[in-house]
This record gives sequence, structure tokens and C-alpha cells, in this order.
Amino acid sequence: MSDQRRATLYALAAVLAWSTVATAFKLSLRHLAPSELLLHACVVSLLFLAGAVTVQGKWPLLRGATARQLLLAAGLGVINPFVYYLVLFAAYDRLPAQVAQPVNFTWALVLTYLSVPLLKQRLHWRDIVAGVICYGGVFVITSGGRLGHFAGADPLGLALALISTVFWALYWIGNTRNRLDPVVGLLVNFACALPLVLIAAAISPGLRLPPLAGWLGAVYVGIFEMGLTFVLWLS
Repeated sequence: MSDQRRATLYALAAVLAWSTVATAFKLSLRHLAPSELLLHACVVSLLFLAGAVTVQGKWPLLRGATARQLLLAAGLGVINPFVYYLVLFAAYDRLPAQVAQPVNFTWALVLTYLSVPLLKQRLHWRDIVAGVICYGGVFVITSGGRLGHFAGADPLGLALALISTVFWALYWIGNTRNRLDPVVGLLVNFACALPLVLIAAAISPGLRLPPLAGWLGAVYVGIFEMGLTFVLWLS
């Protein structure tokens, strides 16, 4: 199997898993504040990634990492999972899942467009056409098919969903500059972000034991949104 075909299969598996999490977000946010959901999902994902590093025998790669690699990974951890998911969960808290998800999924286009100035990649006419079509579709979904009518869409929620695409794209672009093993890098991202997430949850709404439904949702999000899916995408 060629590298390109293998990469496509990994990407499709990641998208398949990510396509389920909008429902998990909304169900979990019935019981948890955005910062609480992020805290519990981050812990689950950190444990999953530690297990992945153990199974793959990559702990020596962490011990052999340079200070520059670790600092870059720590900085990227501030973007993802800390800032990105706080913004994204706040957007989902305000928007219907069927609106928030397609808006957030335009991150792939943002990644393509930001790669031009930041990675010096070329933009093809197909990328421009795809952007027009995709953002046009998001416009239709957001308006509920009634163009010009956005009564059902929270403006702040839409703004947060769009802002999340920029953070997400910047995170993955930043990852291209780090020579640290991808899975090890993810582990460092989450480990360094966890104290910040804990502070955010402690400030609002305050630390508390989550209800069972909220905890189960956080476990699902931690694995299928942040843990396993990240490994697939990076692979």
C-alpha cells in the first residue's frame, strides 16, 4: 500500500470518528460546563496517549527530546487542547450541533489558506472553488435554508466556531515545525495544558464531581475526539 493511500485511510478514519463527536459534545454539555468537559476529557486523553506511548515503546524519545522541541510542544499545548477546546465547547454550548459542526469543519480550508503564507505552499484554483462551495454550504446550513435569516444561530456562537478553526489550523501548522515524534508531542501538549485547564475549570464553574452522564460523555470525547483520533490524524 502506498504512503498516499495509507494517509488517506488514516484521514478518513479520523474524520469518521470526528463526525460522531458533535452529538457527544451536546449531550455532555447538558451536564458539564465547557471548562469541565475539557478538564475531564483532557485527563482521559492524557491517559490514553500515555498508554499509546507505552505500547509503542516511545518513552525514550521523550527522554531524548531537546529543550527546543519540548518548549515548542508546550507552547502548542496552550493552543490545543487549552484555548482551542475552550472556544469550541463554548461555541457548541451556544449553537445546535448541526450548525456548530459544519462551521468548525471549515478548519481544513483555513489550514489550506494559512499554509500559503506560513508554509509557502501554493494555492490552486481548485482550493478557491472548494472554499466558495464549502462556505456557501455552511451559510445555507447556518441560515436553516432561509438565506438572510439567522434567528436560530447565536452570533457569538458562530464567531466562536469560526475562531476555533483558526486556532486549530495554527496548531497543525505549528506541528510541522516540531521534529518531536507526533504521539510524544501530543502527550507533551496535553500534559502542559492540563494545569491551565484545571485553573480554568476551578475559576468557572468551580471544581466538582461530574454526574455519570457527563463523565461518560467526557470519556468518549477524550478518546474519540482527542486521543485515538489525533493519533490517526498525525499518522
